[in-house]
This record gives sequence, C-alpha cells and structure tokens, in this order.
Amino acid sequence: MYCIERLDTGGQWIQEICFKTEFKAFVNARTKSRATLKTYRVVHATWNQVVTVVQGSAESH
Repeated sequence: MYCIERLDTGGQWIQEICFKTEFKAFVNARTKSRATLKTYRVVHATWNQVVTVVQGSAESH
C-alpha cells in the first residue's frame, strides 16, 4: 500500500488516502498538489519509507 500525506502549515504530515499501487498514489498526489498548491508525499505503508515528494507550484519557485 502507498499512502498520500499532506504537509500542513504546522509542519505535520496528515495522511489522506492509500492506494494499492505507487503509480496511482503518485498521480493522485500530483493532481492534489497542483490543485491546492500544497506539498504532498507518497509513503510506502509497510516500510514507512517516503517514495516521492510533490510540491505545489507556488512552493517550488
């Protein structure tokens, strides 16, 4: 399982939703990031390992 987490204003990661595949989780995180301009990451649930971080475009400039 791959879970999407959102970085809130206090610096905490908030888990939102999980997917069976890394690809679905990444596409969903990227879509959310572009829509909300917030930072999301994909975490492998079993290993608790960050797979990727996607930053909203306002934060990446």
